[in-house]
Amino acid sequence: MSYNSEKDILVKMFEMKQNEGSLLFSLMSYNNGEPKLQITRTFGKKDGSTYYSAAGRLRKEEIEFFLEHGKEILELINKTRETT
Repeated sequence: MSYNSEKDILVKMFEMKQNEGSLLFSLMSYNNGEPKLQITRTFGKKDGSTYYSAAGRLRKEEIEFFLEHGKEILELINKTRETT
């Protein structure tokens, strides 16, 4: 069975805006399955479009942002588990 983007559901996204783009913590559920955390970076291109990449290494401020929202992320995962 291959990946079907129509089955990918965004539960909630936490965005840390930065000068060069954003750091995104996206809670995603595929085909109503258990939500999983996806960490992505966005960058603005010269032509105005957006480029997405893996997060790679996180700076101290980015870890602090994640820790601020970590409890809510876990609560959303647990809530989704209870309803499935």
